[in-house]
Amino acid sequence: MKALKKIAVSLFVTISLASASTAFAKNPTDEEVKTAIDDTVAKVEESIAAIENGADNEAVMSLINDARQMQKNISNNALDLKRNKASSKLKAARIEARNSDMKASEQQLKEALAGFQEIKEIYAKTH
Repeated sequence: MKALKKIAVSLFVTISLASASTAFAKNPTDEEVKTAIDDTVAKVEESIAAIENGADNEAVMSLINDARQMQKNISNNALDLKRNKASSKLKAARIEARNSDMKASEQQLKEALAGFQEIKEIYAKTH
């Protein structure tokens, strides 16, 4: 039984490493990064508008989750630190929305939006 367990764990680790190395091998093109930045900014703006229009917590959290997924495609070494800071604001906004504190969520979203707009400006200047 121990031998079977060791084989299973070894197989799992091997498969995980093989899939991870292929996942990280592809670098996004400049156009893909630009699209990811634009999409993220648009989704954050949509989240803020939803709060201002009185949308329920679930709808706002869904929009924030979409923005968080889109921002993951902003892959550029020069922008990673700023992306991480803006991403943490999205995470905080989602937590505030889950706790029904829409005012605090909106503030976090506005800070995230400012961060992503700064990323957009930096990227536009360098590409």
